Amino acid sequence: MAEWFGVFQVEDPVWRHLIQAGVIIVGGYVLAKLLYRLVHLIGYKISAKTETDLDDKIVAIFEKSVQRIVNTTALYFAINRLEPLFQGTWLNYVDGAFFVVMVILATILLTNVTKTIIEWYVATIAVRTESPVDEEILPLIRRLLNMLLYSIALMICLDHFHIDIKALVVSLGVGSFAIAFAAQETLSNMIAGFVIMVDRPFRVGDRIRITAGNITGDIVKVGLRSTQILDFDYNIVTVPNAQIVKSDIINFAYPDPTMRLRIEVGIAYGSDIEKAKKILLEVLQSDERILKEPLPEVAVIGFGDSAVQLVAIGRVRHYKEHFETGDTVRDRIHSSFARNGIEIPYPHRVIIARTDQNAKNG
Repeated sequence: MAEWFGVFQVEDPVWRHLIQAGVIIVGGYVLAKLLYRLVHLIGYKISAKTETDLDDKIVAIFEKSVQRIVNTTALYFAINRLEPLFQGTWLNYVDGAFFVVMVILATILLTNVTKTIIEWYVATIAVRTESPVDEEILPLIRRLLNMLLYSIALMICLDHFHIDIKALVVSLGVGSFAIAFAAQETLSNMIAGFVIMVDRPFRVGDRIRITAGNITGDIVKVGLRSTQILDFDYNIVTVPNAQIVKSDIINFAYPDPTMRLRIEVGIAYGSDIEKAKKILLEVLQSDERILKEPLPEVAVIGFGDSAVQLVAIGRVRHYKEHFETGDTVRDRIHSSFARNGIEIPYPHRVIIARTDQNAKNG
């Protein structure tokens, strides 16, 4: 290399080293552009044979990385050419700084590749699967991989500078234990969130009931720490995932969105029970929101103090129509009973008042 730099020999040593450093930087820039074009041509020639755009995105990442690595290397050699001009020891740290920068560039390259692969998978494959587990778990996996890669990069850098990694690992372990103990509730919720994402007891949009706390509503968001539920008052209820995992969950949307409608009504003693049952059945069958299969049912379920208790059971086609359907059916039952002379009695008692004389005779 000394013979090659002889072309740029000048009498003034300062200018000589500056010119040589400048030539290295310019040469590195030109080489970076040439390698960029080479990677571009070869990479896209290969990726053109595939149907996906994943390889195109990976080629684009390598193009940028090659430029960064070559330019950084050229800058490193250029600084080394300037070493005779400086008095002091700061240039002794150039090698270490160059090593750290190269490790960082390699780590950025790997994290960008993993990010691109996961995002491509979520956008093209995971969205076509019935389960949304991939779409929710893979971003978490990507973050964990990034943490792992940067941790490995940190360990490599520390080892390069002969820093005792074992002592650091022990210190981090003790510190992690202390943090985990202080944040055990948060960690419990995060672990529960991971369990929910894997087990999938519900999905976004499902209507559920959490027995602990008697919370009912539609799932808005399933997070790592908590789950958000939109209740019937249009309030967002944020429930810790640990509470959900420990509770019984009723999912009205699974395995299908149909929901049973149960209406109890009492008729006066002396009323025509068969006629009342027929009216109840006709009301259920006349509503298009109530399924024909399974067939609606009507039955006598008891004899109260003031009325014969009947129950009408049908299955509403969707749980979101349950409330409105129940309101309509009850209104029609009341109107039909009134037209057909079937009384819906109110509770009443017969009270016999006794006089003192009657009490003595009794």
